[in-house]
Amino acid sequence: MRALANLFAALAALVLSAAPAAAHDQAGPPPPPAAPSATVAFQGGQWFDGERFAPDQWYAVDGRLTRQRPARVDVTVDLTGRWVLPPFVEAHNHDLQNSRFAAWSVDKYLAQGVFYSVQLCSKPETVADFVGMFGRPGTVDVRYAGACISSSDGHPLGIALRSAKDAGMEVTPEQMRSEWDVVDTLADLDRVWPAIAARKPSFVKLIVINSERYAANRADPELFGYNGLDPALVAPIAERAHAAGVPVFMHADSAHDFAVGVRAGVDVLVHLPGYRIAKGMTAADYRIPDEVIAEAARRGTVVVTTTVVAGHYAKRSPEQAAAIRATQQDNLRRLRAAGVKLAIGSDEVMGTVVDEVLHLDGLGVMPRAELLRRAVRDTAELMFPGRRIGRFEEGYEASLVAYGANPLTDLETLRRPVVRIKQGGLLAGAAPPPPAG
Repeated sequence: MRALANLFAALAALVLSAAPAAAHDQAGPPPPPAAPSATVAFQGGQWFDGERFAPDQWYAVDGRLTRQRPARVDVTVDLTGRWVLPPFVEAHNHDLQNSRFAAWSVDKYLAQGVFYSVQLCSKPETVADFVGMFGRPGTVDVRYAGACISSSDGHPLGIALRSAKDAGMEVTPEQMRSEWDVVDTLADLDRVWPAIAARKPSFVKLIVINSERYAANRADPELFGYNGLDPALVAPIAERAHAAGVPVFMHADSAHDFAVGVRAGVDVLVHLPGYRIAKGMTAADYRIPDEVIAEAARRGTVVVTTTVVAGHYAKRSPEQAAAIRATQQDNLRRLRAAGVKLAIGSDEVMGTVVDEVLHLDGLGVMPRAELLRRAVRDTAELMFPGRRIGRFEEGYEASLVAYGANPLTDLETLRRPVVRIKQGGLLAGAAPPPPAG
């Protein structure tokens, strides 16, 4: 089945997906890995403090930042004429979940100054062969889910079956369902939960899609494989996960899905409603009610933006493109005004969170300094709690990305980092072309 998993993940990467879940036997984000022993002096540069770029002086000792000059300096890195940011964090993707895309995606991330990624779906065995390439000084640090829970006729089954068919393979729904955790009833939850809990997941992911039409959609043969969980199951799953100390992330499409997740107490909603408008629905179905936004703020619910994937749907018609853009702007402005926690993630398997940052900037919903702060600081703290990353402060990991222009005036410079250092070690090289086919 591993071959099927890799086939599905690779082909699904060519279309929008919330693919199956990769899992790791970790109870939380990976610990800081071993750092280089060389001491580094960073000379010059304009350093981002969360609001602006300003001159500063830092050293790296044992892979950690300090302002105290060490007794010995092995390397001096000249950052004069450079603007320096903490590395980016990708809060939602699926490109490090399969062997075919993983190696290319690592280079793609590093070339774009993205050192951390959250991967939102498959099982431990599907990543066992290559997970060792992550979580080291010269590569990407990855946080995997430990379970991806959907219905027997739910996403990502439809994409999996379509991808296999396009590749000329004959597979059954039963074969593909083995790649994630299937729950249709409370009895199913009782059956699968012991195995999920035994994985000690970093988090579990639930898939809920247009739940206000749950019964009707399940009866529609055209939507077989594109549905999600019974919304009545979200709260029971969240209760079990939280009792085990496991956070819950949830795929939400519509505003109703968003409300279901907030009221069930899920920790992270991994999509902002409005990135698409499903057949038979209107933009109004994706406008989050003010009272739900207020409850999300009160509960501390995190929302991952994923606005850039709207491009897959907006191109269908100018009218839909305009409706999607207006819905995203409206939802984001009200979430931001209410103080809801926002993490920046793209769900764009052929791109990175840098694409999301640029798309968000184009929506014009927040000042650029705030957008950068959310992308590098807030997302690091929300997605990798306990890691000392995302800031330039004493004792934080000595990781940085430097640019030849000021991102506050030239955001496109984010695509062209000129210096990349992870835990005191210089990274070199550029991203190769994507895998063929």
